[in-house]
Amino acid sequence: MNQQAFADARNVVSGKDGQIFVTTSKGNQICLGEVTDFQATINVVNKEYQPIGSVLSFAVNTGYSIQLTMNEVVVRDDLLLEELLGEVSQGYMPTFDFQGKLSRRDGSTHRQVFRNCIPDKSVDLLSITPGTITERKWNFRVNAAPELLDSLER
Repeated sequence: MNQQAFADARNVVSGKDGQIFVTTSKGNQICLGEVTDFQATINVVNKEYQPIGSVLSFAVNTGYSIQLTMNEVVVRDDLLLEELLGEVSQGYMPTFDFQGKLSRRDGSTHRQVFRNCIPDKSVDLLSITPGTITERKWNFRVNAAPELLDSLER
């Protein structure tokens, strides 16, 4: 019999236990309370290698990239959008630092920092649909290795 369950339900972390912070290129650090979802993914780049005489082909890592995506409920424009449009109008792309934090009831936390993030691919500037909450979808490319500041304990 398992005396200490690995997945003790009291320790399960859900989305309500998370927070996202942004540090703008102007140095302002703000909790993004209007973000409904946030995701950071690593995209591993491998090159296939199969030497002569081997039936087995191998994967050789040649790099990786980190992508951040989030949906922001439109409450204000002064954090990310204003900075994006202000910088783009001068021919520059702003950079942001993001920090994701998960907290458990026992006080332990999981925190990751993503530095030098620049807008990537498409960014919703304005999308309006009657009968819905107006959201802005953001995509960022992380131009630094992610940092793990705190790790959840069992």
